[in-house]
Amino acid sequence: MGDDYLRLTDQEIIDLLQYSFVRIDGAWFMALAKGHGIQTAWDADVEAWKQFSYLFGKRLRKNYIKEPVWPESFIEAMEILSKVLKIEGREVTLEQERIVVRITECETQKAIAKANIADCGIVTVYTYQGLARGLFDKDFEIDVQHTQNLNHGDPCCEVIINLP
Repeated sequence: MGDDYLRLTDQEIIDLLQYSFVRIDGAWFMALAKGHGIQTAWDADVEAWKQFSYLFGKRLRKNYIKEPVWPESFIEAMEILSKVLKIEGREVTLEQERIVVRITECETQKAIAKANIADCGIVTVYTYQGLARGLFDKDFEIDVQHTQNLNHGDPCCEVIINLP
């Protein structure tokens, strides 16, 4: 019985990691909101995602996307981050001078909807900005707008990223 974990496939381990990542994000947010108020939790959440996404982008550049090219490498980085966060039901299009991301299936959004306490839109904006800075340069700026939100009754979460 002690070695049952050895029977898990790599995919089962990945599924557990994805589940755990989303749930620990929500758990610390809820704990902070309960003890210190929702605004404090939001402020901390935004700062955590800014830092995490920047470091994630730097890690991608160091180990996987060594010479990033805009916008292709950024789209690739978003794809990797989406796999880590188990954001499925996702469509990314490059339209003229912008990237449009539409999401209909997202573990984080489901957890937020269930808790009925928060909205991931503002964090999404900072996450994409941090990812771009980590991947390209700490001073690299992109304009990100979260224009539709599943938790507000929209048919999808839509994010528009205007090219620099």
